[in-house]
Amino acid sequence: MKFGHSFKEALQGESYPQHWIDKAIPYGQLKKLLGKVREELTRNGYDPDTLHRLLADHNAEYRLRVENSHILRPKLVVRPLASTTCLRSDTVSKLLTGGEPAPVSELSTPASAPPNSSSVLLENPTSSPKTLAQAQDAGWVDIPLDSDAKFFNILQTDVVELDSLQTQERQSMNGGIQLLGDEISRLARPRKGVIQIAKSDLYRWREIFELYLAAQVFFSTAETATGPRDSEKARKQLVWFQDEVNKRQLLQKFKLKASAEAYTRFLELNATLLKNFKFQELNRTAVTKIIKKFDKQTSLGVKAEFPKAMSSAPFIAGSIAKDICSQMACEVLSRVPQIVDYTCTICYSICWLPVRLDCGHMFCIRCMIKMQTRDKELCPLCRAKTVLSATEAHIDWKLMSYMEKWFPKETKEKQRYNELERRRELLGEAYVDTNDGPCIVM
Repeated sequence: MKFGHSFKEALQGESYPQHWIDKAIPYGQLKKLLGKVREELTRNGYDPDTLHRLLADHNAEYRLRVENSHILRPKLVVRPLASTTCLRSDTVSKLLTGGEPAPVSELSTPASAPPNSSSVLLENPTSSPKTLAQAQDAGWVDIPLDSDAKFFNILQTDVVELDSLQTQERQSMNGGIQLLGDEISRLARPRKGVIQIAKSDLYRWREIFELYLAAQVFFSTAETATGPRDSEKARKQLVWFQDEVNKRQLLQKFKLKASAEAYTRFLELNATLLKNFKFQELNRTAVTKIIKKFDKQTSLGVKAEFPKAMSSAPFIAGSIAKDICSQMACEVLSRVPQIVDYTCTICYSICWLPVRLDCGHMFCIRCMIKMQTRDKELCPLCRAKTVLSATEAHIDWKLMSYMEKWFPKETKEKQRYNELERRRELLGEAYVDTNDGPCIVM
């Protein structure tokens, strides 16, 4: 199936809002206009083969200039005296008698460019004197074209409208993200006391966010596939996340009704982001396809330069998924601290009590005691001689209170483990009862 048909079907089949569809890239219209561009070039004696030879010999340039009004202006210039062997006689006569010389400030020459370099240039308002002199001697003339200006005007206008739409959607999602973050912060807030702890969904939300981070829905950190995912892979990862939440029955374990509602909003937010991401991906593909077709039918070679000319457009240069995921990490995911961020890198359990060495690295107190007992002086991470100098003053009491508040189960378990380790050191393995049962004598 041709891309034009699949593009139209994708827009209609994904339940996009009508105002989104109205601002999508008009691929069909651009394709028809592209035919007029080729006809106009051929009518002036510049068929694709001729243009290919002129550009390859650096006797022609196709320039994309962004004016002060931010309007993209294309321009074809040639050296008629140097390229008469490639053109028809009537075209040469037209150039020599009626051609309009290009302004000196806009002229450039690719004489020093490598043979395989592109002949499509972004206009530069300043040029070196040597370049200007060469260009003036070369005798460049403008080839007046109308269809290509209409083509790029329509394409640029639609990209700008897509930018505006994306900005509106981003602002809407940012507002929802902030409200959701505040709600989850309230629902997962740690509470002290046996009675109060039952009114918090801290551990359910922690497990949900742990699964979400493991899913890496929109971005991957794996060595084999680092970077942003495509929309289809992102959809599969989001489905995997929902399946894992359902398998663990985390929704049924919620103690607060509002938590289930907040989880639904969290999923809806991800679904909205996925829809925006897919719409952006689809339109980017349409831009890439029509520019590729432009090059194929005209040989003008704008594939590399058009993205540079439109680099200020977030729709071309940026990703809505990247921006929103960053906002979500700051406003939502960070509201529930993860144990992995407070783990001792020696024993891989919670860093309790946290000892911050002079080099800045932090380890649990039991690991530090063991290292000092064995006269290990080097920091395991940076190899600085800071272990033996650590004392009680190096304990981070503020961080200890934070861990005790947000990780009550983990800190109590680590305290019991530390006590067991201490008893082993003092009494030996035979005098340690790991079951902590009642006294058998009594």
